[in-house]
Amino acid sequence: MTTPTTEDRSLLVRRGFVHLPGPFGTPAAAWDEARILIEAASPAGPELTVVGDYLIPPVDATSTRDFQTLHVDFGLPLSPTRPTDIARFTALHVAEAAPPTEAATRLVPLRSLLGPISIGRAELLARLARYGETHGAWDDAAGYTEGSLARIVEAALGGVPALASVKTTPGFLCGTEFASLEDELAFFAERGIDLDRLGAEVVLRPGELLVFDNLALAHGRRGRRRPGELHQRLFGQRSVPPDAQAALRDGVLDALLG
Repeated sequence: MTTPTTEDRSLLVRRGFVHLPGPFGTPAAAWDEARILIEAASPAGPELTVVGDYLIPPVDATSTRDFQTLHVDFGLPLSPTRPTDIARFTALHVAEAAPPTEAATRLVPLRSLLGPISIGRAELLARLARYGETHGAWDDAAGYTEGSLARIVEAALGGVPALASVKTTPGFLCGTEFASLEDELAFFAERGIDLDRLGAEVVLRPGELLVFDNLALAHGRRGRRRPGELHQRLFGQRSVPPDAQAALRDGVLDALLG
């Protein structure tokens, strides 16, 4: 185990992510390091706790896709109506004993991603709400939370949606908007967003740790992982009230607009 340096902490604040080689022999050691970094990156914010622990893919998975679409963990609360958990930071770790793979975590900064559309936050919220009611998972009781970056971008740009409607497509599963990574790259390119130019990719080797700001970066995957290969821990807040969710949302939307 290593000790986070000042540069490590600075990178998490400035760039939104930090990749540490370790090696970390156990997930517990990796999580201790992640917490130190996260607390240093948000000293004035609310106290963060663990809101999720996962093995990706699940150990009983029989097959996995060779990519994962860009998304925000737990989604962005666009029209919050009741308390919910919020994931603020995500930590990823590959066990030291795991066989290495070439799977890469894709990271795309949200800042200025929608800058060219030149609309204000109020109009952006109105577009997102209209999209949620027709194409997204809008629920009058639960509000509207959207995790897919592609859907957030499609809603913001307006016009006729190209993606399948969550409401009217039988058997639709979130995260299956695209059949391949090439399809996702083409979707964004057609809307003037070059993901390969804007984003970064991190290949986690056994024993390594990646920590990133879940509300500053969307993330996905290029390549296939073995069942149970990746340990994921989410740090955030439990039962965040709607007004606090809206404040977090507004900060993300302002960043998107640049």
